[in-house]
Amino acid sequence: MAGADDAVRLGVSVYLLKRSKTAEAQRQLEDASDTVYPLVDSIPGAAFIALPADAGSPKWLRPVSTLLADGAAPQLEGQSPGALLWVPRGEKIFVFTFGYGHSKVKEEWVEPDFGKVLALALVPQGQVREMRAEQVFAKRHIASERAPRASAVREFGFEPDRDLVAAVEGVPESKYWPVFGTKVRGGVSFKFDLEVAKLIETLDQIAERFDSNDHRSRWPQANNLVAVRDDEKLEKLDALLDRILTGRRPENAISLAAPGERSGEGAYPQHFVIGRRTKSAATSPYLMFGSWQKYVQSKDGALGLAAAKATPVHLLDGDKEEIGVCSMYQCMGAEVSLEGVTHVLSSGSWYSPDRRFIASTNQTLAMLGAPSFALKAWNTIDHEGPYNEDAANSDPDLWLFDKELVSFGGGASRFEFCDIMHLPTKTLYFVKHPAGSAGVSHLCEQVRRTAELFFDTDPSYRQRLADRITAVGKGWNTNWLTTRPKQHEWNLCLVLMGKQVSALPFFAKCGIARLLGELQKRGFDVSFQAV
Repeated sequence: MAGADDAVRLGVSVYLLKRSKTAEAQRQLEDASDTVYPLVDSIPGAAFIALPADAGSPKWLRPVSTLLADGAAPQLEGQSPGALLWVPRGEKIFVFTFGYGHSKVKEEWVEPDFGKVLALALVPQGQVREMRAEQVFAKRHIASERAPRASAVREFGFEPDRDLVAAVEGVPESKYWPVFGTKVRGGVSFKFDLEVAKLIETLDQIAERFDSNDHRSRWPQANNLVAVRDDEKLEKLDALLDRILTGRRPENAISLAAPGERSGEGAYPQHFVIGRRTKSAATSPYLMFGSWQKYVQSKDGALGLAAAKATPVHLLDGDKEEIGVCSMYQCMGAEVSLEGVTHVLSSGSWYSPDRRFIASTNQTLAMLGAPSFALKAWNTIDHEGPYNEDAANSDPDLWLFDKELVSFGGGASRFEFCDIMHLPTKTLYFVKHPAGSAGVSHLCEQVRRTAELFFDTDPSYRQRLADRITAVGKGWNTNWLTTRPKQHEWNLCLVLMGKQVSALPFFAKCGIARLLGELQKRGFDVSFQAV
């Protein structure tokens, strides 16, 4: 049994408000409350904001009651109380949430990386329990990995040159246990076990850790992308987003996901309502760009930044009960270039690559040399297929493999060996017309597959490739496939049509730099040519 002197700890979530949003947040939270209670004199300006808790029957009671004998009608009612603790400390305003209180805290009020920064400043890289990250390439897949025990970050699938860290959970350094307990989690909010009697001392420690910038030195690889805070730059970035939304085929440049899905904050929405939520409003299990477009058109509006910020998105749970509301803007993922630097939008916040990250990426790409045998120049008109055919026809030693798919592995898996091969120099060319990060990522994946299959100790793929070459019927010799090739004897050449690697969007550069690092560690010779 706990003794009278044992510290009372309470699991809490705390947010840091943006200074510019403090007045708005305080006004709206107090308007939503039943009663506002001031705290003790030793915590000046602080308040406990109690939220209304109406009694009601659970939603599952009515359908279950139809199974009861003799028309029984159990009377079951419950309440879901909620509250917030508003605590000024120095120049910062902290908001603790209890119960459904978190649903009253708007995304635009809070510092988006507060919890993550704090967790990274406390948790060593060898004491991670969970990592949640968003892949900023292609479709911006979101991944969450959880370990059964505190583990090293290298045991997770986190890729620092590809992923935007959204949330981290782990065991803090032991010297912080008296303040934060033995488990913390940080995303937008910071979750930990608070010793209630030491609220002020704890907030001072939180402020010190957040302002220390130690998260950058302790976790440099998790801070390759940093939040943009300059208001003038944010306006320019939003203007570029507006240009995308008002341009042709904006759906190809925008991905949609609930803000909480990226950070792992709160309950995971299972259904969505775009626009005003009425009894007859249609729900959808997915956020679809076309659905938003139809909604805007139904209001005689036009797609653009203003519409994105004005359109409400209601987030519903599995029972279609509302668990939150955000704007369509906060659901968008996008990539734009400002002043030669690529920026990404995620959960309503803009991020830019860290200067050190840019420098290291460019340094890696500078290692790319030219192939021993150069392909002919592109005429700037042909698509990939005609260019590959024309290039291969320019020299009898160039063999065309474009669209010659090799069936291999389970199911209907089919792989393209390369686009063009020059056997005298043992060069494999992989040709792509770049169309942003997605096109380059496809190129990188093709090179990876060939590096894995063609150079594998298992000869099965090479045997299938030999069969395919024979079936083509061009009389090509396949003796070079009878033994396992050596990595250092072959050159893997990335070919971009009409663009130097230096002219690619930054995150496309990251994909190539990552591939280059992987292959060079395995002893491959990699080159690059712009045609």
